[in-house]
Amino acid sequence: MKHPFRPFTKLFRYNRPGRPLQVPPADGPEASAPEDSLSPRIQDSLRAMNAVFHYPKNADYVVRELLLGERRCAVLHIDGMTSRTDLEDFVLRPMQQAAPLTAKGEALAQELLDRVLPTGTGKTETDPRKIAQFILGGNFAVLLDGCPEAVLCEMQGFSRRGVEQPVTETVIMGPHQAFNENMRTNLSLLRRILKTPDLVDELFYVGKKAQNPLAICYMESIANPALVEEVKRRVQGIESDVVYTSGELAQLIEDKTFALLPQLLLTERPDRAASFLMDGMVLLVYDNSPYAVAAPATLAAFLHSGEDTSLRWQYGLFIRLIRTLGMLVALFLPAVYNALLLYHQELLPAELLTSLLEGHAMVPFSVTAELLLMEFTFNLINEASLRMPGHMGSTLGIIGALVLGQAAVSANLISPALIIIVSIAGLGTFALPNYPMSIALRIRRICYILASAFFGFTGIAALVTLFLFCDCALESFGVPYFAPFAPKMPHNPDLFLRLPLYMQRMTPPMFRPKQRVRSTAPRGWDPQEGKLP
Repeated sequence: MKHPFRPFTKLFRYNRPGRPLQVPPADGPEASAPEDSLSPRIQDSLRAMNAVFHYPKNADYVVRELLLGERRCAVLHIDGMTSRTDLEDFVLRPMQQAAPLTAKGEALAQELLDRVLPTGTGKTETDPRKIAQFILGGNFAVLLDGCPEAVLCEMQGFSRRGVEQPVTETVIMGPHQAFNENMRTNLSLLRRILKTPDLVDELFYVGKKAQNPLAICYMESIANPALVEEVKRRVQGIESDVVYTSGELAQLIEDKTFALLPQLLLTERPDRAASFLMDGMVLLVYDNSPYAVAAPATLAAFLHSGEDTSLRWQYGLFIRLIRTLGMLVALFLPAVYNALLLYHQELLPAELLTSLLEGHAMVPFSVTAELLLMEFTFNLINEASLRMPGHMGSTLGIIGALVLGQAAVSANLISPALIIIVSIAGLGTFALPNYPMSIALRIRRICYILASAFFGFTGIAALVTLFLFCDCALESFGVPYFAPFAPKMPHNPDLFLRLPLYMQRMTPPMFRPKQRVRSTAPRGWDPQEGKLP
């Protein structure tokens, strides 16, 4: 008798229990691994490169063969990634019109760079996979018959987004430019701000199959060498096949994956990134991502905005106090309201308590259920407004909040006071300049609401203590998350407070920088001198 499921077991013949996993070859049984290095014979070199790019399956991999004198050559590039006009004008035409090369062996490549190709970024390479990685960056390679090296030159021609205004870190006073998806453009924006040779950017490639370039930037005279080496170790230890964005990169190198608070700071502003470098932090600029990753990060950095230092210290101090108060309101106001109405009504004045209870008398839900329902509705409107195209998002958010809120009150589903509470808490969340931190606060706010529903103020206090224990034990690349407050360290008056710039004379000590003091006298002029008679 035939096995009734025999036809289906054939589908799993490469994955049967009891035998090792067998993966069929991708290109048939005759497919072979590419060579480890190029050959002096151009036919062998082309065969090695074609194996890497799976030619002729790859339709956009272009091999342009030509003669340089009597020597066979081949120009390799990706169609659409390289500027075709520049390739024809500055590569193909000069090679066809050039005099024959006289050198031999490896010297052929250098002679081609010296006499024929008008490029300022030429180099040579023998590894086919490294050559392929260079070509995939929008550049081209030249193979020469009789030379075991390929000539690599930059000539990127793919479309890219220009330097635009920030989307999530908008400011009123301060620079209005943001990173884009091109790593070289982002590095040039940093160089325009920090015009110093101390700024070092080391190039790495992330991903085992699809390798994307990553620049690790730091100030040689400020950053701690141990911190730099630790960042490099974690980046080089990434074993993922491909890393798409800097957000994924940050998740792969952070200390505690299950911690709720963000441990690395992502910014799209070059001015903030430059300030992080001057503080002794390490910056990771990833290709194809408009956000740079700053490491390590502390809690105070998530409460700072790009315009805090552009304003006079009184204005910056006022805004930071509002921002910190908004964070506390966003965390605790709904939970405190819930605890007061459920367990601690004696703490409210009689008139206020009567008003709140009258508004809640016709509502068929408990206060906790109302809060959770409004939290869900508020986050739903916020998410929908973010995903709507253009200006429709803000319109949807305003109209949705007004219409739904009024309809819920009229239908006696929600009390009017609770809408005010949830709206104020939502505004406090939006006052934070860092989007991942605002999401973390929303999640913790729900935890506090549930704790207040079961135990009142006791539950809130117990949960605050538990969260503080976890947060104080949190580290980012060996730096305590609550530093320089826990543990206590000397610091500039520029954390939760914002005092005058001339008082900020230290490099933040929690990063253990080489340069401890920025300047002994930032304002090196005497205010008593130079007065008009």
